[in-house]
Formats: sequence, C-alpha cells, structure tokens
Amino acid sequence: MNRVLLAILFFGAMVAVYIILFLLNRKTPLPEGCENLKADCDACHDIHCINNPDHAKNRDA
Repeated sequence: MNRVLLAILFFGAMVAVYIILFLLNRKTPLPEGCENLKADCDACHDIHCINNPDHAKNRDA
C-alpha cells in the first residue's frame, strides 16, 4: 500500500513539473528572427514536403 501511494505521488509530481514547465515555456518570448519559421527552400526535391515551393503547384495541377 505504501509503495502504491509513493508511486502515485511521484507520478503526480512529474505531471505537476511538466505543467509548470509547459506554462513557463509558453510565456517565453520568441527569439528575434524566429517569428516566421516558414522554410524558403528551393533545394527540396521531395514533392510530399509541405515546405516545398512546388507543393502548391503539384496539388493544383
């Protein structure tokens, strides 16, 4: 019984730490230059890559 209670408390502490760190990370401002993370890639030859500039052209064709 004592081990079960200890396991539940440990799991609860881990969840609490995760929630606190998630909320603190959410409040952190983005570094300068990281506001727009859309890739301007011309070298990708994978037509299934969502960042490929030709992706929209192949979808419309």
